[in-house]
Amino acid sequence: MVVMRLLLVLIVAMTLGACGKKTDVPTKTAEQEKSEKDAATKAVRDNPVYGDQFKALDKAKATAAAADEAAKKTEDALKQVDDPK
Repeated sequence: MVVMRLLLVLIVAMTLGACGKKTDVPTKTAEQEKSEKDAATKAVRDNPVYGDQFKALDKAKATAAAADEAAKKTEDALKQVDDPK
């Protein structure tokens, strides 16, 4: 009796699953994904609660990059002074 009920439930579930309408999910282009990501990034940066923290992080990253570039230039200058050609 229990086996018959389980079998009936399984058959009904499979039937309903097979009858369901299949919909194709449209894929996004790379341009759409980039624009959505940019919009989300802008929304985070403009958030009054924690947007300032991200702006400070961006500024720190820019400063670190500038310092790295200056260090490379200094190393190159020192190499030129040590090895004049």
